[in-house]
Amino acid sequence: MRFHINKLILWFNNGKIRELEFENNKVNIITGESGTGKSEIISIIDYCFFSSKPNITEERINENVKWYGIKYNINDKNYTVARGAIQDRVVSKEYFFSPRGGIPRNPKSNIEEKDLKVIIDKEFSITENTVFPYGGKKISLGSKISPRYFFMFNTQSGDVISHSEVFFDNQNDDKYREALERIFDLAIGIESERNIGMREKVKKLDQEVNALTKKLNLIDKELNVFNDNLIDLFQLAKKYNLIGYTEIDQNSILPKLKEIVENYKEENIDYNLDKVNKLKSKKNSLIRKIRNLKRFKSEYENYKNIEKNNLDSLKPIEVIKKNYYNFLDLPDLNLLIKNLSEEFEQINENIKGKPPLNFNISKKIKEYEEQLESINDQITEVPLNSKQTKNEIDKIMFIGEMKAKLSLYEKQWDDSEDRQIIEALLKDKKEMKNELEESIVDYTERRESILNLLDELIQNYLDQSSAALGIYSGYRSNFIYKGKRLSLRKPKSIHPSKVGSSSNHLFLHLCFFFGLHELIIRQGSPYVPQWIILDQPSRPYFGEDNSEQKKSWNEIVNSDRNKITIAMTVINNFITYVNKELNTDFQIIVLEHIPKSIWVDAELENFYLVDSEFNGGNALIRFDTEGNPY
Repeated sequence: MRFHINKLILWFNNGKIRELEFENNKVNIITGESGTGKSEIISIIDYCFFSSKPNITEERINENVKWYGIKYNINDKNYTVARGAIQDRVVSKEYFFSPRGGIPRNPKSNIEEKDLKVIIDKEFSITENTVFPYGGKKISLGSKISPRYFFMFNTQSGDVISHSEVFFDNQNDDKYREALERIFDLAIGIESERNIGMREKVKKLDQEVNALTKKLNLIDKELNVFNDNLIDLFQLAKKYNLIGYTEIDQNSILPKLKEIVENYKEENIDYNLDKVNKLKSKKNSLIRKIRNLKRFKSEYENYKNIEKNNLDSLKPIEVIKKNYYNFLDLPDLNLLIKNLSEEFEQINENIKGKPPLNFNISKKIKEYEEQLESINDQITEVPLNSKQTKNEIDKIMFIGEMKAKLSLYEKQWDDSEDRQIIEALLKDKKEMKNELEESIVDYTERRESILNLLDELIQNYLDQSSAALGIYSGYRSNFIYKGKRLSLRKPKSIHPSKVGSSSNHLFLHLCFFFGLHELIIRQGSPYVPQWIILDQPSRPYFGEDNSEQKKSWNEIVNSDRNKITIAMTVINNFITYVNKELNTDFQIIVLEHIPKSIWVDAELENFYLVDSEFNGGNALIRFDTEGNPY
């Protein structure tokens, strides 16, 4: 995919703008001292391409920037994308987009992230069929592949560029590690989007086939139980003479049993059974009446006992009234004695009076008990133990049981009628799956051939680097597909060698990535941009930034200077080779510490110094004497 960056733009809080210009088909080198913000360029580009993590340094960078932006060319279209600065370590959702590459004086949000992603996806040839062919712990089967994953083929950050085992960025992130495993074949042209799409459809069809098969098995299991139960009911119906002892088709059993339940009438019930039921009903009614009268009688007796106790407590009032009334002439006392006397007479009258009902309760209870005894005698006289009556009782109970069971089985019977529909659907799904499986290309042999070609292409760059490889000069490229890394193999040996030295690891990374991109270009893969950014390839010779072992250029021995020159020459020659031999464009951005004399003395014609060297106050963000960025 044709891609190169034209400009990196920073809009500062004070209204000033900082622009870095890059050229296509060049090795764009930004070189200078440590701490000048060179490595931040990778983070800024990543941020403008929808990074969800705030990986830009806050101090001196983000605290002074209002908007970050890049102007780039993609498939011969000029786009400008800007994104608002990080606030409180939270990435911004504000985006500015110009489809013509315009750079505004003051960017304003004019597009939603999701809408911008649709535009970028199209340029990266991402469609609804560009999906992960299989799932993992972090990635779901059939989920869409983001263009961000393909940028793993374009960046070599300082943490990775000379690593002995890891050859791709972001491999400490489980999601990116899983993504690399799943997109590698697609990126280098082994697998095709069409093939991936068909594989996904096959897996979905396989899931549907399994689900339908399980459903059929469940229906069959339920039907077997259902049919067995129907046969049992049918046999019992024969025993109760509800069905004649004749052969009957199994499909006719259910309708026949339903007919019995619906058409069985009360007149079919045995006379004695009906008589017993009526007598039992009368018996139960008498028992309730007797129980209620006895309860009332008991409560009435309790009431009378309470009233008697109250009467006894009031008897002294009569004595007082008879013997002392004439000697006491107090109005309040007279009134009290009068009230108590009246209450005494009322209670006495209640106790001696008639009961609240106009009949004798005990007599009525005895009358009901005699009727109950008579009914019990009548029930006893009915031939309840006869075989005929027993059969009638069992028959009625069986019909009730059969009605309940048939109601439960009704749904299962309906499911059985759907079985033909499910079978037809299952047949169609299997046929579709078989057709797709026949259309899927088995890329086993193709993968082997392409990986052999990759080793051959990498070998060309190893040969160019042979003077820097020491004892490994002449060793053969040995790409390890499973680990997605490069090793070296001694000629005529089948085993990879253990390669030491960070210098050698650096060259393995450079040769691997150049061979990989040549393969991608030759394969015509539309997903990977023809662009690489390298963060300090000279790292093994200068040492780590911000460490006591960090060297200056004057401290680097001639042998290491020669290796740096070889590395820069390989980088330079790759641009020439892609332009002339592969007849296409390519852009490389190198973030470095090396002096300009390296590429000038080596006459590396493709090197282009972006801005001036980051020394003496020049940096990604420069500050004037008053401390204002510009």
